[in-house]
Amino acid sequence: MGVEEVGVKVYFAVPLIANRELEKARRIVGILDRLGCEVVSKWVLDSSLSSTYTARSIYERDTNAVKQCEVLVAEASKPSHGVGMEVMLAHILGKKVICVYEKNTALSNLIRGMPDALLVEYSSIGDLEIKLRIAIAA
Repeated sequence: MGVEEVGVKVYFAVPLIANRELEKARRIVGILDRLGCEVVSKWVLDSSLSSTYTARSIYERDTNAVKQCEVLVAEASKPSHGVGMEVMLAHILGKKVICVYEKNTALSNLIRGMPDALLVEYSSIGDLEIKLRIAIAA
């Protein structure tokens, strides 16, 4: 069965404060959409982070969405406390964890050593699309 037929619920984790790369995030969500995934964290694409959300409501929104997903895809090329917390929560909950990172990135050893996590190194967005298709279907 192909990914397109599955409609997998994916939580996409990406840095939102420090090291934010909004255009890259949009392109990766575009890949997930083309693969037929239901991205349950599309708020990461909001161009403005100013909101009426409290820190507590953001925590609850994000952790509840991780609990509801089947797969967590994390852009792990640059350090982020929030992304690390989301990855660990997904791992603890037994979710499939896929960490994508740019070639020549110094990826955290905690991520590298995580049992059952799929680590996907990419050199371009086109390269990532091919590799994500395989990783999500695995």
